[in-house]
Amino acid sequence: MNLCKSQLAGLGRVFAWMAVGGGLVWGAGAEGAADLPEASGRRILAGDRLNISVREQPDMSRVYAVAGDGSVDFAFAGRVIIAELTSDEASRKLESVLEDKYFKEANVTISIANFVEGDVLVTGAVRSSGSLPFRGDSILTLMEAISRSGGLAENAAGERVRILRWLPGGSMERQGIEVNVRAMLDTMDFSKDQYLRPRDIIVVPFRGEEEGRNEFLALGEVKTPGFHPYTEDLDVIKAVTRMGGLGEFADWSGARILRPRPSGEYAVIPLDLGRLFSAADMSMNLPLQKGDIFFVPSVRNLVRAQVYLLGEVNKPGAVALSPGPNATVARLILDQGGVTPYANSGKVQIQRTAPDGSKKTMLVDVGRILTQGSFEEDVPLQDADVVIVPEKGLLGL
Repeated sequence: MNLCKSQLAGLGRVFAWMAVGGGLVWGAGAEGAADLPEASGRRILAGDRLNISVREQPDMSRVYAVAGDGSVDFAFAGRVIIAELTSDEASRKLESVLEDKYFKEANVTISIANFVEGDVLVTGAVRSSGSLPFRGDSILTLMEAISRSGGLAENAAGERVRILRWLPGGSMERQGIEVNVRAMLDTMDFSKDQYLRPRDIIVVPFRGEEEGRNEFLALGEVKTPGFHPYTEDLDVIKAVTRMGGLGEFADWSGARILRPRPSGEYAVIPLDLGRLFSAADMSMNLPLQKGDIFFVPSVRNLVRAQVYLLGEVNKPGAVALSPGPNATVARLILDQGGVTPYANSGKVQIQRTAPDGSKKTMLVDVGRILTQGSFEEDVPLQDADVVIVPEKGLLGL
């Protein structure tokens, strides 16, 4: 019997699914799925990099990064949300934006320059919890991910497996998708299997676990992932201590507390651990609740941020922003050789573009921070920030 490539790949996936319950791993099935061609009509995801060409305005044609809120900074047209659209749908939306304000007719084409990459985390009652490398042009299903994690453990509550996924549109919430994996295994009906996305989190509960148990779950770049005891006085500092600290590749500024809601979705509470541990900003030392998930992403999954350093500095230009406690304006200037003798370091400007396209300017006394060691006054930087160190006597200062 001769089988085509797609039939072979499909058989490989079935073998992988059949292995989940018994803990066996059919590697060819799991890996074969990742080799399948891109699904028709793939949706654009945050973290993708897009080739966008505008026939009427060639200088707008370049590679654009899709930000975490699902938008691109579309030159003079401002920020436009295009995540969850296909390339054709996004092209039509950008054409509409340009025709509404700037051109009588616009022709926009979009292709993927680089697909978002981000590990899928599998934790809980599987035989080998951990992260699975994944890229946005690959195909990976929930069943395949569980198979590649060794299959369900004997005491797994396979009927209550949950996928945690960022909600589209830039909201600070994760969607909770509950899947009855046990029923799929019992009936061999995989029609309710789920395609995964980069940065999804899969939680497989243990049998007997109930909501509100006296534990919290640590995931990502922490020394001891998994469930840890909860106490009434638990806060971020104590939680980090209980999980043994952060991993080598921890994204200090990107930590999150995922808090379950009655609706089944998860509210996302952002944490800047760099501000907490390096600048002693105790506003980041938030209390935890039972059932919280403490998640620290990896810097290896980040679309590298970039800031622009201008004015009276010794090394002006674009600077790749390293995540962590040093991603602040004073430390950036220090790392780039400091300021010139003509600098007014007491009136350093940070120009920032908000997701809605509005502009705001902040003034920072970098001179005071560096001379007096007042790093609690330092300001964390964000992608595309413009830092301007003025000359003495200029800008009305």
